[in-house]
Amino acid sequence: MTTRQFTTIYTAHKHIDDGDILLWRALPLQARSSLGPFVFIDHYSHKGLRGIGDRPHPHAGIEVISYILEGGVEHRDSFGFRDTINAGDSQYIRAGRGIIHAEQPTSPRHGLQLWTSLPPDQKFAEPTYQSIRADKIATLDKNGADIRIIAGTVDGIAGPLKPVSDTVFAYVKLPTGTSVDLAIDAEELGLYVTKGRLPLPNGDTLGSEGLAIFGAGDQISVSAGDDAVEFALLGGERAEGPILFDGPFVMDTPERLQQAYDDYHSGKMGKLV
Repeated sequence: MTTRQFTTIYTAHKHIDDGDILLWRALPLQARSSLGPFVFIDHYSHKGLRGIGDRPHPHAGIEVISYILEGGVEHRDSFGFRDTINAGDSQYIRAGRGIIHAEQPTSPRHGLQLWTSLPPDQKFAEPTYQSIRADKIATLDKNGADIRIIAGTVDGIAGPLKPVSDTVFAYVKLPTGTSVDLAIDAEELGLYVTKGRLPLPNGDTLGSEGLAIFGAGDQISVSAGDDAVEFALLGGERAEGPILFDGPFVMDTPERLQQAYDDYHSGKMGKLV
């Protein structure tokens, strides 16, 4: 097996830091627009009940994948899906041709919200919703590491979530002084730290301010230092077609972006008040 090495560290953007909400945005960045199918990586924490997306807002052309580390959130949308997810749960929305949703925190919350770009032939697929409870997420305990596999395959264990594109999403907790080797066969792969700091081969450490990209290979080897560290592994098949962002929509042509706006304003995505 060939061990992947870190090739690039991109600086994440501190999008909000107002004393209540802290939000790091690791994608999209000026220097990089995607990682596998992922085109959006938000890492947030908030002390109160004011959330990032607590007011109704639309999405189209994407899949939304959320993972709750602490706290909980109530979901409702224009297609009638209602749900509450809590720490350790994951949530999936295929926005497709367009959906309006809102997420009201039920407590202070810490987690990840991720978007993948749907392939061009799936941009206007029918919206769907799914939540995966913590006890249904695939787990792997290896050398003291706790690995939760939400999507894709890690060390031969497949996660329960099946996005449209080949997608890898796993969450790893490494105790102090431990190391873990994991087999991951993905076209592109990266690592984002949510808690603690990860030692790097050059002697530096990486926290939430950066997105680390792995080079080619079929396994990774990661070690914690003097403190425990938690991180997400993200990647998979490279996003297809042009990636055009405009607010909450991600399409492959300007005409499709305009169609998403037209559909939203005309009520074709439903209504949510």
